Amino acid sequence: MVKAIIFDLWETLGTKNVGISKSLQDKFGIEKNADFMHLYENSVQLKEWETEEEMAKSFLKEFQIEQNNENIKYVVNLFREGIEKATMFSGMKDLLLKLKKNYKLGFISNTTVFESVVLDKWGIRDVFDVVSFSWELGIKKPAKEIFNITLQKLEVNPYEAIFIDDGEKNISKAKEYGLNGIVFKTAGQLQDELKKMHLL
Repeated sequence: MVKAIIFDLWETLGTKNVGISKSLQDKFGIEKNADFMHLYENSVQLKEWETEEEMAKSFLKEFQIEQNNENIKYVVNLFREGIEKATMFSGMKDLLLKLKKNYKLGFISNTTVFESVVLDKWGIRDVFDVVSFSWELGIKKPAKEIFNITLQKLEVNPYEAIFIDDGEKNISKAKEYGLNGIVFKTAGQLQDELKKMHLL
């Protein structure tokens, strides 16, 4: 029996409408390989930065890019643009409120301390019983520990939870850990999947 539903943030609940990764790669001539996302996330998403400039410097250092004012300002402004332009996908807030009536709701996101303000911007922070941010815990998906912490706080077993994420790798790992999983494509597709599982 499903007791909890856990959501990812970016490209699941909403989008930044700004290609931050691609913009950084293009601006600084960073090779587009499999290591980029791992290094990028490690450099900005695992710490509670006091300032945006500190975070920008960490990114530049990770990719051996000069930490001058122009480069720092570019990174800071790019992240600010992503926060300002971030929008929630149509239908997702209503879906969360429907699910909230019958299930505990959790949240796991690899994101920066600054970007996490979108939960307040969208008015959904209080919808979740448990919120797990990579920057707060110092762990990121798909590590088992971030799932375990979230499940423990929700007071449910893995088999009693569903994890929803746009990343197939994250869903595959969640299933390995004993959770149920749905790969998110659109709000409509997600509602259809939940109805098939008799959860809506």
